[in-house]
Amino acid sequence: MTEEEYLSDKKVRKILSDIEKFKRDLANVEGELSGIDARLDAEIEELGKRAAAKKEAYEAIRRRMKEAEKEWRKADKAYSKAKGGKDKKVRELRKKADGLRKRIRSAESSKAKRIRELERKKEKEVEKAKRAKEKEMERKKREEVSRVEEEKRRELGLD
Repeated sequence: MTEEEYLSDKKVRKILSDIEKFKRDLANVEGELSGIDARLDAEIEELGKRAAAKKEAYEAIRRRMKEAEKEWRKADKAYSKAKGGKDKKVRELRKKADGLRKRIRSAESSKAKRIRELERKKEKEVEKAKRAKEKEMERKKREEVSRVEEEKRRELGLD
């Protein structure tokens, strides 16, 4: 059978029609493919550039974050050191203040004791002066009484 004889067959014609349609579709797809290949390559290249830029931005942020963390740790260390120094200084000054308060109380107690001693000494001097004055007055009284007695005796002629 020749090819023309086969063309009279309905199924062969249908198959040939399908082949022609497939060839047209293939040509369209190949045309699309050549256009899409360039377009997708450009899109992929653009996306690659964007990804590279984003990665670079990410790396820059990461470096800045690491530097910021390092600076934060350094500042935190300085803060802790300053706080510890302050706490130590406050403790030392409180201890010194407590010592001074104790010394003040002791000095005030010593002052009060000394004042009491001085007051007792003054009281003793007052008592001593009083006794001396009493003795002197007693002596003068005896002298006066003796003098009056002697005068009376003379007046009365008893002597």
